[in-house]
Amino acid sequence: MKICGIDPGLNGGIAFISGDFITADRAPILNVTKGKTTKRFLDAWAIMRMLDDQDPDHVYIEKQQAMPKQGLSSTFATGFGYGLYIGLLVAARVSYTEISPVRWKKDLSVPSDKDAARKRASEILPAASELWKLKRDDGLAEAALIAYWGATRSGQTIN
Repeated sequence: MKICGIDPGLNGGIAFISGDFITADRAPILNVTKGKTTKRFLDAWAIMRMLDDQDPDHVYIEKQQAMPKQGLSSTFATGFGYGLYIGLLVAARVSYTEISPVRWKKDLSVPSDKDAARKRASEILPAASELWKLKRDDGLAEAALIAYWGATRSGQTIN
């Protein structure tokens, strides 16, 4: 059984776990320049290719919501990206489960600090720790932890 975990932010990641095989990639991004401004967007086609190539049996995606004191444009970007992922999962006919960050982090004893999350991912999944050795790869670590959480909930053994 192949399980996918998604940390849906622009700095997030997508991870796949099947038995003791783990792979993770940063969220594919398109940079769109208009005048002097460059904006970042999730690359929907690249995400679909990843889902098609990996063909997961089930996806666990971190549920997103507006946060207190979060700006309007940040809230919109978060919701847009999250909705894009959900739409792509439906279009790809992949079953998915939304999981709150509070739930999976509590179950796996993962702190909210990004560096500590990378450290915890390395403790739980030591064979894959090279995937998130860089500070900017915290989204990969969280995606792998979400996939691990889902895999253990579905009865899969992870070595």
